[in-house]
Amino acid sequence: MPSAVKVKFLDIHELINNARRNEALLRRLQSFELQLLSCQSWAELLTLLLEGLPQQFKVDAISIQLLDTTYDLKKSMLQSVDVDQTELVSQLEFYPDLTPKAAGFIQPPMPWLSGLTLPLTRNKQYIGQLRLFAKEAGRFSQDVATDFMQHLAAVIAACFFMVKQSEEQSRLALTDPLTGVDNRRGLEQNFKREWASGLRHRYEIGVLMLDLDFFKAINDQYGHTTGDRVLRQLCQTLKSVLRPTDYIGRLGGEEFAIVMPHCSEVQMPELVRRIQQAIRNMQVLNDNGTLIQITASGGYQTLAPSRQGQINLAQIISSLDHALYQAKDQGRDKFIRCVSALA
Repeated sequence: MPSAVKVKFLDIHELINNARRNEALLRRLQSFELQLLSCQSWAELLTLLLEGLPQQFKVDAISIQLLDTTYDLKKSMLQSVDVDQTELVSQLEFYPDLTPKAAGFIQPPMPWLSGLTLPLTRNKQYIGQLRLFAKEAGRFSQDVATDFMQHLAAVIAACFFMVKQSEEQSRLALTDPLTGVDNRRGLEQNFKREWASGLRHRYEIGVLMLDLDFFKAINDQYGHTTGDRVLRQLCQTLKSVLRPTDYIGRLGGEEFAIVMPHCSEVQMPELVRRIQQAIRNMQVLNDNGTLIQITASGGYQTLAPSRQGQINLAQIISSLDHALYQAKDQGRDKFIRCVSALA
């Protein structure tokens, strides 16, 4: 066989093998995309990306960097996943500012020998980047086509948008529409998650229950428009005093509860004093521009999940309710430390 014919035969053979490899990759890609597009929660999406993607496309490690200006994205993920799934979120990198980077090959950190970075964009909006690492030096190089992976990155970016919208819709069902804080169901869900985390990591949780003083009189005298204004401003005031990791929930009417992870028994009295003073300092006007004096009464308690074991929020609220009524009986504008069998 002439050498030219032999080379041509080998080239055709190589082309056929490449075509078969590309066809197999395309099938895997299409299957993986369908799985991505079916995700409706952060837990599903993150599990598929962090665990499924390396297996499907034979890469040794991946890194996902996300643009999260106010860290609302990270908070949404942490509120969504179960306690035993928070490790998924910790594997992501969140940045308040992230410079967009084009797709390209990168020099990875050791022990990886080749790497590829892919921008995550949707409708020209940059949300972060996906980086793939391999121990094989030639796994990602100028000779390797990356069109398939760039297409996959675009699908992943779209899925981040879709899951975020899905989670926001789910979150609305757990939010009080008037004040924007948790409703009772939402607070119970967040409490359950924090209690399980406190049980595992052995930290204390502070819980406070408060009721606005003479709120019925405010509604009767000034109208429900003013009453709604008071409730909304109360929640804004509480948010200004509390940490982003604390949870505020409206139990009903003018009753609210606050769950404060990592709040010790020593810290609690000072925090309660600050909350009480912030409520006193609220500047709420009625519809005629008249300033309304606002105070609140309540009860508070610090609990250690590692000592108490399994307790639900309803048990704690029932216990704090007695302290709240004591505060009312003692003249209002007062917060009483709850001493009960739960402590």
